[in-house]
Amino acid sequence: MNKTKELMVQMMWELVGSIFVAIGIYNFAVQAKFPMTGFSGISIIFYRLFHIPIGFSTILLNIPVAILCYKLLGKRFFISSIRCMIVSSLIIDYVAPLFPVYQGDRLLAALCTGVFGGIGYAMIYTRNSSTGGSDFIIMAVKALRPHLSLGNIAFLSDVGIILVGGILFKDVDGMIYGMIVNLLA
Repeated sequence: MNKTKELMVQMMWELVGSIFVAIGIYNFAVQAKFPMTGFSGISIIFYRLFHIPIGFSTILLNIPVAILCYKLLGKRFFISSIRCMIVSSLIIDYVAPLFPVYQGDRLLAALCTGVFGGIGYAMIYTRNSSTGGSDFIIMAVKALRPHLSLGNIAFLSDVGIILVGGILFKDVDGMIYGMIVNLLA
């Protein structure tokens, strides 16, 4: 496959995956008000506290992390992840609000968030890309400490963000729903 066609296929997978992720976050998780993992989770906290758009704060949070992690991640993974992070952030702020927002049961919202996020992230990760954020940090820690399990690093990071969101908003049920999403996605 020539390079142009390969890049177009890569970008289509990232685009469709980003749409799934954005719908899971904006149309289910944000409306159900439960904490999420990663930089999206931190951005949701900023959204709830200060009404800062989720995608915008995700991009802002990624700038210093991307600069610090560039050398550890490799050029191809870094470039595709930056592209995907920008695309998914724009979709969260500008496209996902065009879709209906789920207003029902929080457990169903958590399940839908996990399913949509799981499908979206799988599409992105299978193309050797990511949405940046905590993925950059997790991959950098793994590069620096190869003996540590990638799963354990990610789990600790994710649980920490969920706990902060749950404690900040005094929402034990939200923490449980956030853990359900974490296990599904």
